[in-house]
Amino acid sequence: MRRVPAILIVIFLAFPLLFAALATIGVSTWALDRSFYTSLVSDERLYQIPDAVSTATWLPDEISGFGGLPLPAAGRALREILPPAYLRAQAVSVVAQAFDFLEGRARVSDISVDLAPVKKALLGDPGKRFALRLAGDLPVGSAGGDFAVLPGRIPRSRPSTLSVDRAAAIIQAGLPTFLKSIPDTARLGDNPSFVYVPVHWGWGPGFSAMGLLIFADIVLLLIAGGFWTAAAFIGAENRFERLQWFGWSLFVPAAAVFLMGLFIYVTFFSGWVQWGVGTARLDSHGFPPSFVAALIDVARRAMTRAGTGFMAAGAIAGGAALGLLAWSWSMTREERKGASE
Repeated sequence: MRRVPAILIVIFLAFPLLFAALATIGVSTWALDRSFYTSLVSDERLYQIPDAVSTATWLPDEISGFGGLPLPAAGRALREILPPAYLRAQAVSVVAQAFDFLEGRARVSDISVDLAPVKKALLGDPGKRFALRLAGDLPVGSAGGDFAVLPGRIPRSRPSTLSVDRAAAIIQAGLPTFLKSIPDTARLGDNPSFVYVPVHWGWGPGFSAMGLLIFADIVLLLIAGGFWTAAAFIGAENRFERLQWFGWSLFVPAAAVFLMGLFIYVTFFSGWVQWGVGTARLDSHGFPPSFVAALIDVARRAMTRAGTGFMAAGAIAGGAALGLLAWSWSMTREERKGASE
């Protein structure tokens, strides 16, 4: 009868806690790795503004953080002032700012984007091309109406009596006025489209999310190890049985974590990700083939890294479990029948 409570402890406590602890260890190998996320956002192919920006109905009508610039009409014009290299640099900067906070180097999380290069581009040759493209893409309105660029405001339509070239000249001449209300740095906390409260660490210097994750790993391992050990001592009568309890009760969650990682790893190479991206038909919405290829490449690297982390954690724990089982199997018949210790 002593094995009944041991089995219940293993099934309802040891197994779930060991699985959670091993899965957390697997997650910790990549979830808070700055270089991993930096590599994911470093492909410039991801930042080619597609034609879909001009026609997408799910996008907002204006860029609230950029003076109310009409987004649908400005879709193609934005390519002139937002080159892939700039967008990539800002994505890398956002990742760096986020990890400065997560690693405890910054006490406050308030993500910002540098708009100074965009403002400089608008006042140069890219601004001339931007004005011409925008003037051509603005919807045509009634014959009358004022067409003027104000601080933080660009006209949302072009009068039918105004030619594209003349509208472009007016927009270009008014860009310095438009930029007066645009800050050099746009902060997430300044965006009026949603409520954002900067996050502060409540602990002292040196605290980090990675430290919190490691602490969670240790706590889970200690709790799981306690129930794991208790089940082995309650259910076993001698050293051989105890090693068997230790080995099998560790092998099952280790195998589950390993198989979870293997599933994630194999899912990409089995073609499911490529099939999912293909069914989205991104190319029909203006996304170039290079963007689709980059998206698949990012998915491959992310799933490979995550799957490898889980497989490594499961393999190490599984190796330890097999070592315990091998130790028990190496015992002689006399040792197996020995008295309880």
